[in-house]
Amino acid sequence: MQRPLVIFTALYMAGVLLGDLTGFKVSVALALAVGCFLVAVAGYTFAWRYNPGVILALFLLLGLAFSRLSIEESRTPLVDYAGQQVTLIGRLVSGADLRSDKVFYLCEARELVKGGERKPVCGQVRLSVKDVEQLYSYGDLLRITGLLYRPDPPGNPGAFNYRTYLERQGVWVTLSVNNKNSVEKIGEDGGNLVGRFALWVKQKLSTAATYTLPPSEAAVLNGVVFGTQGLIDRETREAFNETGIVHILSVSGLHVGLLLAGLVSLFGMLKISPGLTAPLATPVLLFYAIMTGINPAVMRATLMALLFLWARHLGRDQDWPTTLALAALVILLWNPLQIYHPGFQLSFAATWGLLYLSPLLAKFFIELFKGISPTIARAAAQGIAIPLAAQLATIPLVAWYYNLISPVSIPANLLAVPLVGLILALGLLAAGLGQVWLPLAGLVNAGTVIVVDLFLGLVQFLQQLPGAVVYLATPPALLAVAWYGGLLYAAGAAYTESGSPARQRLKSWAPAGAALVLVLLIIWWPWPGGKRMVVHFIDVGQGDSILVQTPGGKNMLIDTGGRREEFQTGTGTGDQVVAPYLRKIGVNRLDALVLTHPHEDHCGGAAYLINNFPVDLALVSPVGGGTLDGEPASTDQPAGGVANGTKKTGEEAPPAYIALLKKMIASGIQVQAAGSGDILRLDPEIYIEVLWPEENGSIGGAELNNASLVLRLTYGHSSFIFTGDIELEAQQKMLLSGEGLKSDVFKLPHHGSRSLLPELVDKVNPYIAVITVGAHNTFGHPAPSTVDLLYQEGVTIYRTDQDGAVIMETDGNRIEVKTGKKSS
Repeated sequence: MQRPLVIFTALYMAGVLLGDLTGFKVSVALALAVGCFLVAVAGYTFAWRYNPGVILALFLLLGLAFSRLSIEESRTPLVDYAGQQVTLIGRLVSGADLRSDKVFYLCEARELVKGGERKPVCGQVRLSVKDVEQLYSYGDLLRITGLLYRPDPPGNPGAFNYRTYLERQGVWVTLSVNNKNSVEKIGEDGGNLVGRFALWVKQKLSTAATYTLPPSEAAVLNGVVFGTQGLIDRETREAFNETGIVHILSVSGLHVGLLLAGLVSLFGMLKISPGLTAPLATPVLLFYAIMTGINPAVMRATLMALLFLWARHLGRDQDWPTTLALAALVILLWNPLQIYHPGFQLSFAATWGLLYLSPLLAKFFIELFKGISPTIARAAAQGIAIPLAAQLATIPLVAWYYNLISPVSIPANLLAVPLVGLILALGLLAAGLGQVWLPLAGLVNAGTVIVVDLFLGLVQFLQQLPGAVVYLATPPALLAVAWYGGLLYAAGAAYTESGSPARQRLKSWAPAGAALVLVLLIIWWPWPGGKRMVVHFIDVGQGDSILVQTPGGKNMLIDTGGRREEFQTGTGTGDQVVAPYLRKIGVNRLDALVLTHPHEDHCGGAAYLINNFPVDLALVSPVGGGTLDGEPASTDQPAGGVANGTKKTGEEAPPAYIALLKKMIASGIQVQAAGSGDILRLDPEIYIEVLWPEENGSIGGAELNNASLVLRLTYGHSSFIFTGDIELEAQQKMLLSGEGLKSDVFKLPHHGSRSLLPELVDKVNPYIAVITVGAHNTFGHPAPSTVDLLYQEGVTIYRTDQDGAVIMETDGNRIEVKTGKKSS
């Protein structure tokens, strides 16, 4: 058997996946593994000829058993207290993960206090504390009072499943603390002394950058050197992500490689015997891995570096497939569910690409550059081949997790690596000198800040290049399999001698493989909708965001959701929920953006979206108080006109909303105030009419809500009505206006509040109602009276808090409904 460890690891990984998919009982999985082990021992003893097959089955069953054991062992009785205020006593098993507004810890629970009852508990808890003034350390024993909860499953299909992510890290519950007085240190329980010391050293060393650099540069430097990412701002992280070098902001194989190269160079300068390289480098690499958090990429790189070092030290052959397989096996024996971690997948895929594909690519580019100096040709070939190989090996994973491909990642990596090496060296030097005398660190960091700013400027320049990033819909898993099959096919053909039987077999497979890839691409490619329209009621929590995809391939977004202060910060629902949802289904531009009214829960997300998605036309309510450019609003502007402001009413629109409209106008978006009687010509196949508000209509009550744009959309015999947040006053006036309201689908006003006229339900006469509402909201939405009214009328109700995203597809006659939330 050639490279048996590679085969064993592959079977073990298959067993881990099988264990997670099948849900075997731990006792059954362990019994099967033990039984297979006994058979393998007997087979070895009696030289049974089928024993190799038994050993292969053993590794498959070990993966199955260990994955089930890992899942079951992480379960905690604390889930029974989810949704309750409790007091926990526990020990911190991680350092502080510092953010701008809070700090996260990992806590090992020991005791729970509830209603005077004390009981011993176990299990890991993710602790969130809104207090960055005092930091606690690994090993501290704390008494914490807060809200214990399990993260909700994602409501939108394809969204990041935070609950599953934590559970695969062994964490089933989180504890949220809003009051700094609710956390009390009651002692210390040192735990692992090496880990405690490493994290203490990390905290001490990182302060040198904090005290001697501006906050943004300090955050980037500490991210590059120590893997501390919490304080890196969203714009910087996005720039690195879109240029394909986001791995630089967290410690990864690049950093371990640079550190090892630096150690080897230092040992050479100090005239240290080569025989001492492995013994001296080993503790440094291990300590750095522990200090930076032992993430999958660091573990992989450290294990492979140590294996190569000691193989060379002992004079053993260095076989990279075996080394890579052993590193994966060690990590997955430690925690089988790391196989699902994006860092694990990306790290091993990139390393496979570097070791398997880059030699072939380098050979190809050397041939391509054969007309120039051989030295320059080799350097250029290696410079292009290495990042290209890593990109080719990770394209499906990056497209799956981030929905993008970055064509500029090759020049970005070529330019970034030397700068990262310099930043890492300067950062470590300054961190060390800062422990002796802080001004010395400041002196070094005076040069470091220049390099960091140059680095950030380079990244931002590359990000702004035309075509720097291409956003894609989430690819099907089969397309990823076909991609890797194609890479293996091409590389196998290159490694195989011309004219050999193996080369002939590869040629015979080519037509079938090409046909398969073509079919998958046709299925995946976001062609226009044909004769079908899709309406997505996106789960944005307590807010509204509805995407309409027309048969002609047009996209209209009605509201964008939003959270408190999202107008100002530009971060929240827009960048964390709506934009990822649009990207995942292949929507990269908006033909129309409708902002029904100025409240933040309906249009706060627009602050991000207008900067990251091309928008052709924005429709806004003409009512809301305040003006733009000092002119009163009008609803009779020509198509493509500009909404100069909003009607003067008793309730003023937020200044941030007015600033948002001005920014949209300045960026070239057509901003049009709309009102009753307006028609939106978006697609010849559909008819969109604005039913409300009436021009110059007198509206009482909650005026911004009552000024919501109400749209009715008709496609064939199917019709939808979207009512924003209109209250009783606007509903009464709509009924009196005589407008045709009959619709199959009724998006309820104001998240299903009690302000719903029975007469409006009678007039609309829907058979489906959708309530866009946040889970656990404090407003009492939806009101029981509203839900009862709909049930009495025989209306089928969908709620985004319970069903997640509600996705309706129609051919103009029949409406099919899918929901995004799966039962937990």
